[in-house]
Amino acid sequence: MPAGPQLICPLCRAVVVAGAEPAPGLCPGCGARYAGGGDDARGGVAAALEWWGVPGLDADAVSGGLFRILPDDPLGGVVTVTSDRRDGFYRWWVFVAADAEPASVLARAATYAG
Repeated sequence: MPAGPQLICPLCRAVVVAGAEPAPGLCPGCGARYAGGGDDARGGVAAALEWWGVPGLDADAVSGGLFRILPDDPLGGVVTVTSDRRDGFYRWWVFVAADAEPASVLARAATYAG
């Protein structure tokens, strides 16, 4: 593992950040948007919702829905939550495919039953 945090895109497996503190941006491999950086999945979702200007969604409901998405589900490969890798306590990030709108897919994730 490189010195410092490492963030890998869960949609295409490209290394997004290696050795530096991640910040919201675009995956260099597939163009997915990512944001977050919370201490837990809910915190990462809350930070992503704020970054993308998505009001009115409950971060608990969205993060719960994201964990229910399986690869072959309709939202599989479209939106997901993942953690970075680092020494000590890691941070959580939300990835949204390049051709999807964060507000729309996160609203769907909030009510996703799997």
